[in-house]
Amino acid sequence: MSFSNPIRIPLVLPTVDIFTFGESSLFGYDSLNNSLIVCSLIEFNNTNDQLIDRLHLSLLTTSSIRRLVLNPDETVLALIAEKTAYLVYLPQTKNSPSKGSRLCPANVIPSLKTNSTSVDSILIDFIWLSSTHFAIVCSIPSSSECHLYQILPSKAGGINHVQTFSVGIPSIGDRKTNGTPNKKIALRQSSDIVKLDVAKRKQGDLKLILLFAMKADGDIYMLEINQNQLLNNEIEITSEFGDPIRILPSTHDNYGADHTHSNLICLSCSPFPIIIFTRDKCQIYECVFLNPTIDQYYLFTIDSISLPIDENNQIIKSMIIDKLNSNVYYVCDSSSNIYSIEIFWNNNIQDQGKKIQSTNVQHIIKSNDFIQQIGLIQTSTKGQWLAFITKTKNNHEKELILIRPNSLSLTSSSSTFFESLSLNETKQINKSNSSSEYLDRIRKILIRDQSLPHTTISTSSSIENISNSDFEKNLFNFLTIISEQYIEKQEKLHIELENKQRYLYDFQQTQLIANQEISQKFEQVQEKFQILNQQYEQEYARRKDLAAKFGDLLSVIEQHTPVMSDEEILMYQQLERYRVQINSLQKKISLLKQFIIQQQPVNIKKEQVDQSFIETIHIFVQYYRDKIYEMKKELPTIDRNN
Repeated sequence: MSFSNPIRIPLVLPTVDIFTFGESSLFGYDSLNNSLIVCSLIEFNNTNDQLIDRLHLSLLTTSSIRRLVLNPDETVLALIAEKTAYLVYLPQTKNSPSKGSRLCPANVIPSLKTNSTSVDSILIDFIWLSSTHFAIVCSIPSSSECHLYQILPSKAGGINHVQTFSVGIPSIGDRKTNGTPNKKIALRQSSDIVKLDVAKRKQGDLKLILLFAMKADGDIYMLEINQNQLLNNEIEITSEFGDPIRILPSTHDNYGADHTHSNLICLSCSPFPIIIFTRDKCQIYECVFLNPTIDQYYLFTIDSISLPIDENNQIIKSMIIDKLNSNVYYVCDSSSNIYSIEIFWNNNIQDQGKKIQSTNVQHIIKSNDFIQQIGLIQTSTKGQWLAFITKTKNNHEKELILIRPNSLSLTSSSSTFFESLSLNETKQINKSNSSSEYLDRIRKILIRDQSLPHTTISTSSSIENISNSDFEKNLFNFLTIISEQYIEKQEKLHIELENKQRYLYDFQQTQLIANQEISQKFEQVQEKFQILNQQYEQEYARRKDLAAKFGDLLSVIEQHTPVMSDEEILMYQQLERYRVQINSLQKKISLLKQFIIQQQPVNIKKEQVDQSFIETIHIFVQYYRDKIYEMKKELPTIDRNN
């Protein structure tokens, strides 16, 4: 197997010992400065062109950090300590240059309420279920309970405990019946959870999240969650962990085995998820997850892989999944060996006519230095790289190494182990490692000492003077020249074929990345369209209801508002003029009375005053008053007619 030359990037970070890989970035925790370093690798051109950003935490960590875990969309980084975890909200500056030192908000996961007086609670495992939901397992209150949390960025504190699930222990309803505890005979006590992992699958129109929990005794449990329940922020999830999943065939059942230091990963393959776990030191079991009925689950072991063991009796340290190819995962052991494993049998397990292919295993790297972290990163121009960080044993120098192995599917699936590249040896480029047996035989022939004969064929008349030995030498040299040219062409053709295969692999990686981005954008657009459609329907219903209420209000206003005709308007205007005239007359009468009283002598009696003029005025006023009274009587009749 051939590799492209590894790219080595020295990391001058003496105070950073904990790392993790993002999609195109390297994250590290600086315990001395209580900060994060972010190294962008998306557009690196040489070893000196590194975009390093330093993010200071707003919260001081009180315990040592063991591990870093990114959420799926790389917006929150979990710092896993021995007793708790800290959540750091990363700034959204993807594909942007470094901005120096910045302050990042951070929160600590709130402690669970317990009656235990012990404070030595240990955080056993941490797993992201989605971008805003995660699950943890703690030793207190119980190491057989899984706790679900939700991130609320808009809320003060930002972390909400959603629900607690019991794994392998009876629920409260099973423990008591009619107020009395149930007595059950158990051969062994419930063991601790040692590992969590998540797989996803589709069941019709539903998207399901499968949370797997492995216990120290080897039992594997599963919790099935509807993804819509998490997205809709439902108060309580109705599903729960069931009984241990039975592993078939029974010869591969891990009942009673010690899995304290085991690994568990889940591949969200189609049509069935694949569960991969380790039992012995370097023994890997690949199982397909089957669900024949609603409440029946099985793990059927398809293949088991035994990795070679050296004199150090190494164990499997970590396993990672290739997100671009769900059939590939990588394994790193304690002796700094890295293996690439590709599954071929997942697509033909339903086809009874096809023979199930064996798993393809490639030994990629053997490093003399300690491998701290492995991961997969993507660059803007050269696709996906396998990245790992090494640390020397003596001077503790760190180095980031990137390699590009060929695709496993381009090689024969019948072989198990391939030639690996040692990081301490140089390897010539443009030189073929493998040749056919025919070319090897020709090379052995050409090892002989050969020289051109002194006598050559010049004319037809000199043929008789050439001896048989000279003729043989000439013929042999002629065949030698042809063979050398043939070998050279074959080597050039082989090199060209390797280059084309590498180019095809790069093209496939770029296409996979583009397809993944397009599918993610399509899902985002689809979700946004659904949200906008719901908002439109709500606004349409609101406006329809408002229009109905507005129509009712208009009708009420029209019923209670009288409509005046032209005749009524003229009559009201005439009445107003009459009122003005009457007021004027009353003022004149009062003035006239005052004038008469002032002009008459005191000794003249009232009966002698001439009242004729005043009576005339009274008659005139009375006439118009009667007229106004008659017009008022006619107003109700006009209102009823209109």
